[in-house]
Amino acid sequence: MGTFLSVVNTSSLIIAIPAIIFGLRISFFLAIWIIVAYSLALTVLTPVLGKYSDIVGRKRLYSLGYLVFLAGSVLSAASADGYMLLTGRIIQGIGGAFLFSNSLAIITDTFKSVELRGAMGINAAVLAIGTSIGPLLGGILTVVSWRAIFIFNIPITLVGYVMANRIIREINKGKKGKIDGRGALFLSLTIITGIIFLTIIPGSDLLTPSLLFLLAGLVVFFSLFWYQERKSEKPILNPGILKNPAIAVATLALVMASISRFSVIFLYTLFYQGPLRFSALVAGILLIPLAGSMGILSYMSGHLKSRFSDTFLENLGLVLTGLGSFLGAALILLRSPYLLFAFPMIIMGAGNGLFYTPNSTSIMLSAPAQLRGETAGVRTLMVNLGSVMGLTIVFLIITAMIPAGIVDSIFLGVGQLAQKSYISMFYTASAIVLLISGIISFIPVPLIMSRRNRH
Repeated sequence: MGTFLSVVNTSSLIIAIPAIIFGLRISFFLAIWIIVAYSLALTVLTPVLGKYSDIVGRKRLYSLGYLVFLAGSVLSAASADGYMLLTGRIIQGIGGAFLFSNSLAIITDTFKSVELRGAMGINAAVLAIGTSIGPLLGGILTVVSWRAIFIFNIPITLVGYVMANRIIREINKGKKGKIDGRGALFLSLTIITGIIFLTIIPGSDLLTPSLLFLLAGLVVFFSLFWYQERKSEKPILNPGILKNPAIAVATLALVMASISRFSVIFLYTLFYQGPLRFSALVAGILLIPLAGSMGILSYMSGHLKSRFSDTFLENLGLVLTGLGSFLGAALILLRSPYLLFAFPMIIMGAGNGLFYTPNSTSIMLSAPAQLRGETAGVRTLMVNLGSVMGLTIVFLIITAMIPAGIVDSIFLGVGQLAQKSYISMFYTASAIVLLISGIISFIPVPLIMSRRNRH
């Protein structure tokens, strides 16, 4: 439930953006930040809370996450203006960080190695389904009201809080230690500056003072963070984690896979509401082949381990994702009907499903027990950074080919593409996004194979 809440609230609100803009009378820019603010809070706090859970124990922080998420959902549902909704989304992101940073660590602490793969498979399936059905769920709930998206969270958070306190056992009682406050601050500033930079790049002149200022700030904050981590006795991101070759390769593959997955999901969400002119609800329904195959294969991959190695399943997943992206690009350029689009979505979903369970298992089992919370935090940090980068790739390519005003209309799902040239350019831009996504999926394959050869 914690994983589902964390990921579904990243994608479900995209479909509802037009209704929110009209309902609260806010600007498109503020609407975008209502989406980004959640991911920003989630990304900044996850590694810090993962580190903290290794010190104080996981159960307390995990249970608290449900209450914080509940508070953010109630505030968001009751929002009277855009800034109130923005605040609610930030609080949701904080709660999501409490949940997401501890989920994998609790699973790894709880299950033995034989059962762990099945447990990881269930968690990965929920993660995949939550990510992919977010647009569908958002479309269905928006038919009632955009506020229903947040009301939907309330019973889940209440049940989750009660069950977490009754069922979860505190296996890792925590260890003595402290958190490097300066390192946490510089890491947070680095992530915040980087995500703001990536968010405003699309449609902007790269030489504008604001972008140059953000780029300079990113360099300064990252340099301070790097210096602080090198001299700190208790670094916020333990360098020993990524010095482990197995974790380093698996983490790089995770970033690439996350970029590919989120760029594809966002691209198809825009494509169905843009050139194909489907409603938000229909666009969500049309993503079912991607969500379904991803969820099924995520669960099955945990059981396939008895026949195949982790590296084989990871590579097979990445290759299928890349091939599905290439096929999707070809079908878009050929202006194929939707029924044919379902095939590459099924292939991409299957590839993503096969990849995440063995990848998560490889990362978590390679980490010492006392660093599992921190390792889970680093893993989640990489997933969230990949999602933001995937979103950025989509907008960078589309805004490079289509005027900003037309892009706004396409994204909002309320504009009409009056000129056929814009429709043609959007088809081309969509195909380019899928081609890049496919290439990104293939990049980690030789590294994973080399990891296998070393072992």
